[in-house]
Amino acid sequence: MKHRKKSLASSATRCVCVKSDGTRCDANARRGSTYCFFHDPESTSDREAARKKGGRERSRKAAVLPADTPDRALTTASDVTALLAETINKVRRGELDTRISNAVGYLASILLNAKERDELEQRLERLEAIVIAQGSTASSQAGLDCEAESFEFVAPEQGTQA
Repeated sequence: MKHRKKSLASSATRCVCVKSDGTRCDANARRGSTYCFFHDPESTSDREAARKKGGRERSRKAAVLPADTPDRALTTASDVTALLAETINKVRRGELDTRISNAVGYLASILLNAKERDELEQRLERLEAIVIAQGSTASSQAGLDCEAESFEFVAPEQGTQA
């Protein structure tokens, strides 16, 4: 004689909780209770412990990319923009942890600011070189013996109009 196993779904009772939208909870009730784990008033402390444990476990896992993830050249603003676009799309598809995407966005911002500052410093150096070159040319033509960097700017004396 064959013994039939009762299916769990047919022998389990459904949770009696009615949700805020008026529908009944679809979860199976716990043994010895008419409620599921999430709605059982007697499982409040167990739910809280499970929630905390889940949070600890999740935060313990390091969010990292696979070791074989290729490096990207980030020499131009276009390179950084392409990286950000790729990162955004991977997050949207669920392929990338948001902790990684937040770090990428933050670091990309720092990198772009540093590149902008570097570009400004280089432009300033070029302009200073032009001014110095033009200053020594003008000084030579005027027969003055001074260096372009030795100019002093003095405020006019009070009472004297310039």
